[in-house]
Order: sequence, then C-alpha cells, then structure tokens
Amino acid sequence: MGRQEQPLDAGDGPLARFALDLRELRRRAGSPPYRRLAALANYSASTLAEAAAGRRLPSDVVLAAFVTACGGDPQEWERRRVHTHLLITRPPEAAAEPDRPSAELTSPDGPEPEAPSAPLPAPAPARRRRPLAPLLAALLALVFSAAVLGDSVASGVLAAPAARVAPLRDTARWLRPGSDIPARYRDLIVEAGTGCPAEEVTPALVAAILQAESGFDPNLSDPAKDEYGIARWTPRVLRYYLPPDRQGTLPVPPFPPGESILAVGRMLCAIAPELQGVPGDPALNLAASYETSTWVVQQRDQARLAAIQPYLAEVGVELPRYRPTA
Repeated sequence: MGRQEQPLDAGDGPLARFALDLRELRRRAGSPPYRRLAALANYSASTLAEAAAGRRLPSDVVLAAFVTACGGDPQEWERRRVHTHLLITRPPEAAAEPDRPSAELTSPDGPEPEAPSAPLPAPAPARRRRPLAPLLAALLALVFSAAVLGDSVASGVLAAPAARVAPLRDTARWLRPGSDIPARYRDLIVEAGTGCPAEEVTPALVAAILQAESGFDPNLSDPAKDEYGIARWTPRVLRYYLPPDRQGTLPVPPFPPGESILAVGRMLCAIAPELQGVPGDPALNLAASYETSTWVVQQRDQARLAAIQPYLAEVGVELPRYRPTA
C-alpha cells in the first residue's frame, strides 16, 4: 500500500491550493499509484509525489509529466504554475488575493477537492534552475503594476526605468509610423510594451503578437478554441492577467481591446524570467510561449513548435516592420 499523502488545507494559500488541484487531477484519473505514473512520466514516484506535496512548486518539466500522465492539459497547468509562482514570491502586501468563490475558481480539469483540515508545513524555498528567477519575476510583476496598472506601490521601493515608460503618448518613439497598426490601439500597445523592465518585452512585440493572433480584430470569436478578442484570450487564462481585484471571477467574452492588450503585456512580463538563458531569439521565445507555454520553449518541444511555425514566422516578419526606425 502506498503512503498516505499529507493532508493540506486550501486556506493556507496559493501553494496549497495548487497541490490540492494536482491531487484532484490524479483522483479524476482514477487515483493511479505514483509508481504507475512514474512509468508513464519517466520520473521517479518520489519526484511525482513531491510535486503534489504542497511544499514547493514543481519544476515545469515535472509538472508537464505529471499532468500529461493524468490526462490533463500541460499548457494550461504551466500557466497556472507561473501564476502561483508569482503569488508566492511577491511581498505579502502585493500578493493579497480577492476572496476565491468556490463556484468560479476551479482547477482546469475539474472542481477543487474538499481538503481535510490540517495545517500545511511552511513551504520551503522553491528550487529553481535559475536562482534569480523568482526574485526577478516578482520585481517584473511589481514594476509592471506600478507602471501600467496603477496599483499602489510604496514610494521608493520599485520604480520602472524612466526610459521604458515615458512619454507613453510619443508612440513614434516605440512603433514605426505608417505601419498597419491601427491608430486607436497604438497608445494601448505602447502602454502594454513599456511597463516591464525586461528588454525583450516591447511595443513592437506586443503589436506583432496581436497581428499574428487576430489581425488586430477586436471582434474575433472562436468558440471551438474558446478564444476571443484581439489577443485570442481564453477566459480561464485571461483571468490571471487582469488587475488583482478582478481575478476572483472568470471573465466573460467579448473582451474589450484595452483589457486584452494590457493583459498581453502583463503575461509577457510574467513569463520573461522563465525564459532567461533559453537559446534563440528572446522576443520569438516569448511569442512562442504566449501561443503555447514556457515549458514547450524551454524543452524545445519540436512537435509543438513545428505546429506554430506559421504563427512564429508572421511574428518574425512583423517585428522589424513595427520597430521604430531610429
């Protein structure tokens, strides 16, 4: 008989909820023993059990193996991992979450389980292949909030570099005049692409992604893929990149261009630290991660990358067209 898992309490925070959702995913798969999952995932049973232990976030590759072995969607779970990572690495005042209605916030593969009431051991520091990534992710998120979202950040604690955020209205400084970017979206695109200190997050990249996703069509609706609006957001993913006070409920399409475009900037800023050191063009790596997930790019998943080559080719063509000439 396998060991019984340590009880977790969903009220202990994002890390506990993430682990409980992983356990629920395994339960919905028939509660296979970890040894059986190990044979499918090519990771040891102890590594997979630790992924759902609630002590630290699993790595991207371990999470993908766990979720795939249980029949879940690894791309959606990777987005959740990035979101949870940001929540647990932010300072307490920045990590405060709205109340979490049980009917709205469920795991992507089913409702969240009722967990036995027991204290969760204090989480150990997350182990990362790039030790600076958690701190950088928190800094990027907070700087973006201060520069774009207007959230209150203590004076002098964090400030976006002036060269990256002012003047926002001087769109010619950031986007090439005369390109096919609609004039009504230029200010929003500049705002989305200049609120993040990661140099690869630029207005030109945001614009190229929007062109490749929808051709700047704010009315795009693709129910078969559950994708809507100018940035082809799915509701369950967009929620994580809305302002904090709106993350408690699932957004309902249609999505206004302003909401969608600024969320693109937030997501790119959030995932940029996950791609540090990954070979290739940093901007195209970000675009590929936006379309798939960070672990696909990190692991160079050739099958998934081949499937989005037309999209990446379009982003690659549009980027130099949208960059300013000087």
